[in-house]
Amino acid sequence: MTINKRYLDKYEKSMRVYIPEERKAVILERFGEEPEPYEWSEQDITKQIENYLDWGSWEKPVKSNGVCTTLPPGIDF
Repeated sequence: MTINKRYLDKYEKSMRVYIPEERKAVILERFGEEPEPYEWSEQDITKQIENYLDWGSWEKPVKSNGVCTTLPPGIDF
């Protein structure tokens, strides 16, 4: 799954959050195309957007593409 500006605008409205344009550009750049040979799920995208908006970076793991980074201290799942 990939996203576009329309999807991101609907997400912003449904979640009742404000996403600045510069952050939208970063989100669209990251999720605008599939990470070959893997595929983003809607859950991956939603969780990563939430993480990015809270932290301002892509720190938490994305297990669907096989990458599992170390979480910062004090953060558990």
